Amino acid sequence: MADSVEIESQYAPPLAECAHCEHMLPQGLGEKECKVCGAVCRVGHQPTVDSLTDEALPCPHCNTVVVAGTDERPVEMTCGACMNSFTLTPKIIKVEIDCPGCERTLRIRPRPGTRELKCPACESGFNVTF
Repeated sequence: MADSVEIESQYAPPLAECAHCEHMLPQGLGEKECKVCGAVCRVGHQPTVDSLTDEALPCPHCNTVVVAGTDERPVEMTCGACMNSFTLTPKIIKVEIDCPGCERTLRIRPRPGTRELKCPACESGFNVTF
């Protein structure tokens, strides 16, 4: 059988902050544990849930429009027209950070806590906290 086809979702839950320490929570919806202070916070966003459930995308095999029907990602989808399968994966969120040394814009995946970054252009190191 051919390799599994993966398609990235068009929608992603918004980034949320911990109610106790105001640091960023892990991405996603539902109960999330803060990596900084350990508090458990409930993340919900009904417009995102509605968008994920109603997301329509073309089948990568036959271009027939398929509706996701669930807010879970990743989800294994099967096209009703051609009966081929593919995986609908979560959208990867990236943020832009300006290097303090050369002001070049870097795109990174945000993660809770402090990260040490090294600019590929000027080689200067700096820390970012989410």
